[in-house]
Amino acid sequence: MRILQFRINGQKLSKDGDFSGLIAGTKGYLYTAYNFDGEWDGCKKAAVFSRYDKEYPVPIVNGKCAVPDEITGYKRWNVYLVGEKKGYRITTNEVEVYQS
Repeated sequence: MRILQFRINGQKLSKDGDFSGLIAGTKGYLYTAYNFDGEWDGCKKAAVFSRYDKEYPVPIVNGKCAVPDEITGYKRWNVYLVGEKKGYRITTNEVEVYQS
C-alpha cells in the first residue's frame, strides 16, 4: 500500500510529500490522505477522481480513501475534493497525478 499525502488550505488542494515513482496499473494499492484546515470542520468529505469525462467520487473516512481501480491504470489522473454540511458546500481545485 502507498499513501499519497495532500494538504488542503481553504479551497486550495496541493500535493504534500513524495509522488515520485508511481507506476500505472496497480489495484487496491494506492490511497490518498488529506490534512484539512478548519474551513472543512464538520463537513462530510469526498475525493472526486477523474480521467477524461468520467468522475469517481469516493468518501473520505478518517482523512483518507482508496484511489479507485478504474483510475490507477492511467498515466495521468486528477483529483479534487468536495465537502458539505447543512447550508454549506466547499470545493477545491483539481490536482493532476502522474504515473509512469
